[in-house]
Amino acid sequence: MNVAETKGFIEQNGIVAIKADKAHGAEEVNALLEKLGNISGAIPFYAIFPASDPTRPILMDGLLTKRKVLDALKRAGPSQVANEASGGATAMR
Repeated sequence: MNVAETKGFIEQNGIVAIKADKAHGAEEVNALLEKLGNISGAIPFYAIFPASDPTRPILMDGLLTKRKVLDALKRAGPSQVANEASGGATAMR
């Protein structure tokens, strides 16, 4: 697997990536990390929110492999918008 495969999967499934930057001491980032169970605020820390159940994110920390990220994205499934476009679910998240 390579970066192009992961990028292609993200694009095909309408996945939205959001980066929370702690470089400037953003308290809202620390609050989110704590809410997700990362009490120490350790980074790197990753959360993938499945569209089908965003209240149960897939959490990962430490160093990641491309395979680990792609496997987690596949478990999470496509966004509702991507699903809708392919004839799946009609609700948007």
